[in-house]
Amino acid sequence: MEEKRGSYLTLTDFLREKMAQVDHWFYEEDSFPRFFREENDGSLAASELWEIEEGDFPSWSGKRPSPGLEEIYLVDGRMRIHARIIVLMKTALLGEVAAGFAWWQKDRGLSLGFSPQNPPKLERVLGAPEGLFSGEMVSRELSLGPGFVFHVWESARASRYPQELEAAQQAIFSAMQVLESKVVKDLLSRSSCIIKDGTLHEGDPEFQPGVGPCGLVKRVEDLHLPHSYLESLFKLERGERTPFFSAYLKKDSPTLRVFCYTRLVERDDNYPWKGLVRLETLLNKERWTEEKDNLSLFFDGVVSLLPFLTADFPAKRLPENIFPVIALEEHLGQYFSSPPFVQGLIRKTLGRKEKDE
Repeated sequence: MEEKRGSYLTLTDFLREKMAQVDHWFYEEDSFPRFFREENDGSLAASELWEIEEGDFPSWSGKRPSPGLEEIYLVDGRMRIHARIIVLMKTALLGEVAAGFAWWQKDRGLSLGFSPQNPPKLERVLGAPEGLFSGEMVSRELSLGPGFVFHVWESARASRYPQELEAAQQAIFSAMQVLESKVVKDLLSRSSCIIKDGTLHEGDPEFQPGVGPCGLVKRVEDLHLPHSYLESLFKLERGERTPFFSAYLKKDSPTLRVFCYTRLVERDDNYPWKGLVRLETLLNKERWTEEKDNLSLFFDGVVSLLPFLTADFPAKRLPENIFPVIALEEHLGQYFSSPPFVQGLIRKTLGRKEKDE
């Protein structure tokens, strides 16, 4: 058993003292919701920071750019929850996050940016609600064996789900976002278009002409636009895009989230959201005038390519989850540990004689 050092507790000792146990009702990573609300603390910017004037939007006919991009880099992350740990009346989650990239070339197809000899970025995480360790001097590492260490990430995020569970999930999700941002920054020097799966966050690089990065938001939960614009969005045809708009990333922030919408497959009036995705990039509003034309060219290039990287197949998360991202997600998942293996280690560490279900 690990020793206490004065008033400082190891994380193992803390969990034992709080009678923590592995939740025997947990079976797999899909046992919990994996969708996270977007941060939307900012407001829609004035129309002088749009591609067109506000009054011109109803008459905008969807722009259909001609093909142009020859290569892109796609960045994505994955998370796997191995175990749910009940600490008194609170919930912590033991998981792993990984992030990497794939390289698509028009003439050569798709190749991965990692291998067993050069693995993707990976971190082991104990996601916890903020306040779990209040008043305690506790280490921020949980060792389940030599070289097998989980680091604490906390979140105070509230949600429609049970608060402690959502906070623990968001803590792990935040760790994944940090890894994704590191991958994006490593790719900037290659001077080619970068598409990051999901929304962009504070700390992600700002827009560079021809590079981005561009966030591909597949599950649109917040339009960042008045709901009256929905009808125009639903009329978009395959390969068309809206003008781009901008919203402040956060209240009182000079950083803009510049975004447009496009449709990846043929329009189906029975399923108006099918294939509708948001593309976004970050930009300081002081750069708006000098980068406005570059933003138009950049979004045109991305919009012209994406419809050719997906199809309207009856498969999970298609057509919004484009084929290169699916391949990237599948290969990243191969670098995670086995959930039963991790559950066995944490049960042994907590000193419980729990029977496997």
